[in-house]
Amino acid sequence: MKTVIIIGSGIASLVAAHKLADQLNVIIFTKSAYIESNSASAQGGIAAALDKEDHPIYHFQDTLHAGKGVNDEWLVKSITEKASYLIHELEEMGVSFDKQDGYYALGREGAHQKSRIVHVKDQTGKTIVETLWERVAPRVTVYEHAEVTGLIKKGSVVTGICTLEGEWQADFVVMATGGVGQLFEVNSNSPTATGEGMFLAYQAGAVLKDLEYIQFHPTILKGKHSILMSEAVRGEGGYLVNGKQERLLGRYPQGDLEGRDLVSAVLHEAMLQGEAIYLDVRHLDYFSTRFPFLYQACIREGIDPAMKPIPVAPGAHFICGGVEVDQVGRTAVEQLYAIGEVACSGAHGANRLASNSLLEAIYFATACADHLVSESKKAPIVQLDDTSSLVRIDPQEHLLPKREELQQRMMHQVGIKRSQQELHEMLEWFDVYRRQPASCKQSTEDKGMFEVATFITRAALTREETRGTHQRSDFFATSSFWKERTIRFCSGKMSVVNQGGFCEHH
Repeated sequence: MKTVIIIGSGIASLVAAHKLADQLNVIIFTKSAYIESNSASAQGGIAAALDKEDHPIYHFQDTLHAGKGVNDEWLVKSITEKASYLIHELEEMGVSFDKQDGYYALGREGAHQKSRIVHVKDQTGKTIVETLWERVAPRVTVYEHAEVTGLIKKGSVVTGICTLEGEWQADFVVMATGGVGQLFEVNSNSPTATGEGMFLAYQAGAVLKDLEYIQFHPTILKGKHSILMSEAVRGEGGYLVNGKQERLLGRYPQGDLEGRDLVSAVLHEAMLQGEAIYLDVRHLDYFSTRFPFLYQACIREGIDPAMKPIPVAPGAHFICGGVEVDQVGRTAVEQLYAIGEVACSGAHGANRLASNSLLEAIYFATACADHLVSESKKAPIVQLDDTSSLVRIDPQEHLLPKREELQQRMMHQVGIKRSQQELHEMLEWFDVYRRQPASCKQSTEDKGMFEVATFITRAALTREETRGTHQRSDFFATSSFWKERTIRFCSGKMSVVNQGGFCEHH
């Protein structure tokens, strides 16, 4: 029986493991406890055209509109058409979505023209992860608190991984390591979302693309703990106000349910003017029952949502870019795959539509698993070059900044609004550290964060336009030139290439 190693323990990982476990030897490595992932903290739900008034074509249109014209249209069509089937599959696995009068209680979120978000209260991700874990854990091998520090290659093929404890061989390696939210001071992400999975894949020869497209979520609770206040709250009628109780999105066609890129930009401008931002739910009598987790989070912070508005601020939430993959999660490196937020499939374009992240993760986990089952029945690849090499992050090449300073600078100079001057200053700051030798042992995680932050900054400086989540204060408009271009990092070089097409195996 062939072996597949999956790195990460979010929804993409667990769906793939569930579908592979009966036919392959599946080993999951996660650097934390299995429940610690962005998937587990996903509150809103999963988008699918399930209502009789809805149709996958509307979901398709909303996804393209949110993505600002640079999505992979074939892929978006495929995902939106398959969404209802994937929801029913999750139910067969044991996920009990909220129902009303015997049918799905569908929520509404920003930039959707219909109510189409299936959910489990306000802890959809956690419920799905726990349900899948019960199904998967007895059938696979799991190593929790096991940090992957490198990939092993034989010739052009990835043949395993390296951890602090040793080396592990595999026929296939699947990256499901999540996003990069921890690169920013204010974020909604799990502490594990540090981005070094992207850099490990890059060092092995994979392509990174669209890294400038960082989505900021408008409503993160300001308090001791940065907790996401789900967009579903605004879907139920909550709205954003300033300290004078003035509506901030009132003049926009969809009001508080505009796309995340626009809402975050509006809040950012208000904050630059010195205004405090609040999410007002005092008029929602059922807030505590519809959103019990969020209600308790507010209470713990000393805020009674029924009595006063909830202080919020935008924060890093999701990266639309990542490791370039094809329609089944293949990277440019043989036997190396990527699924979930670590991957860039082109589905989200320049701005992800709300509640499409779990949907994309499940879609690609399914497609990748089906492909691996098929591939596992073939004869193993014969390598003429029999020399194995370990591709790992060298944590001691040069001095690294303190994580807190990196996060603060990324938030302020590579955040919601960017400018040439700030981006140049950020790259110069990186270069100061590159010129200094390391003074002590540094972590793989910190090295990966530094490198991915550098890539994001270079891409943001290069893309001279405003599109979706990438907003330049010195280039206000979208550009027809840049609409047709994507920015890639591969083999130590950055390149600007025509949009579309997949980077073939090297």
